[in-house]
Amino acid sequence: MYSVSVSPIRRPPLPVLTSLRFFAALSVVVFHVASGRSSDTLELDGFIKELAIGGHSAVTFFFILSGFILTYAHAGHSEVDNPDIKPSTFWRLRFARIVPAYFLGLLLALPLLVDFLQSSAPAWEKAVGPILAVFFLQAWWPPVAEIWNYPPWSLSVEAVFYALFPWLSQGSARLSRRWLFLVGYVLIAIATACRAVPPIAGHPLIHHFPLFHLPLFIFGMALGRQFMFGRELSPQSHVAMFWLGVVALVLLFGFGSSLPSWTRSDPVLVLVFSLIIFGGARPAGVVRQLSLPLWVLLGEASYSIYILHVPLRMWWEGLEVGLPNELNLPLYFGTLLIVSILSFQCVEKPLRRLLSTPRSRAALSAS
Repeated sequence: MYSVSVSPIRRPPLPVLTSLRFFAALSVVVFHVASGRSSDTLELDGFIKELAIGGHSAVTFFFILSGFILTYAHAGHSEVDNPDIKPSTFWRLRFARIVPAYFLGLLLALPLLVDFLQSSAPAWEKAVGPILAVFFLQAWWPPVAEIWNYPPWSLSVEAVFYALFPWLSQGSARLSRRWLFLVGYVLIAIATACRAVPPIAGHPLIHHFPLFHLPLFIFGMALGRQFMFGRELSPQSHVAMFWLGVVALVLLFGFGSSLPSWTRSDPVLVLVFSLIIFGGARPAGVVRQLSLPLWVLLGEASYSIYILHVPLRMWWEGLEVGLPNELNLPLYFGTLLIVSILSFQCVEKPLRRLLSTPRSRAALSAS
């Protein structure tokens, strides 16, 4: 039985966390350009190149942030309460949130699907792969996870989080925060250890398979409970945590080639990203600048940035404008931002309202 709070907890917006989604999405875009997944690549060296390649870890950030935000938005009136939203309403909200831009991305990426269907891939993969992508299931069979618009494989993982959240939230309410943190972190360590086992190391299963990422979401849920129900820290403490996390992240990836690989594994990154998320949840000082409307707008458009950057890159390269990278790449990034903002304003928001019920619209912006 799910409780519905008569007097809901006050949950003010978290603008800095919204803005941080933009920087995380942008780091994925830079990673795909810097790692050579397009014809025009960034010519980078040393510290900057290492930092750019580290953009792949933004997916880990998104998984933790998802657990934090959904807990913040839907936790019960007290820490031991069940979620304050019915599962059916929650799932409808999530469907309305992720579907519009996702299918826009698939539509724009149809030429990539055609290329796959004309490739030498096994016939059964050509038949099953597109169906899995349409139903957010591609990560369950990793060999086909990236056959179409490849970044949204992570949405297949997020769909698992959303499907399980009502029960995870209900079950975790029976655990203390300390135990929930411990369970989440131990599971992260186990998943990381499994990836290092020689028979499966290097297999795509370890990168995409949803159950390997679920512990990150659980840890994010624990972090959300700590923020809502734990001892309130001073704004200065939050700022210190934020900058400690940012500096640690820059050092870990900027000097990545000089550090052991385990320093960039999930058991380390979950701590670093948690500092950034928890610190940014109550901004003060310089961090408060990330609450400015422009950053928040870009953060709101970050989902479209993430979903559309590969299809847009494909069409951009097809123009063959012949500009040098010094001009071509900035123009591409600028166009991506404009298209993503338009997608957010003209596709995501209207279709969210259409797909959500009148009763659930009030909760939509919080989640």
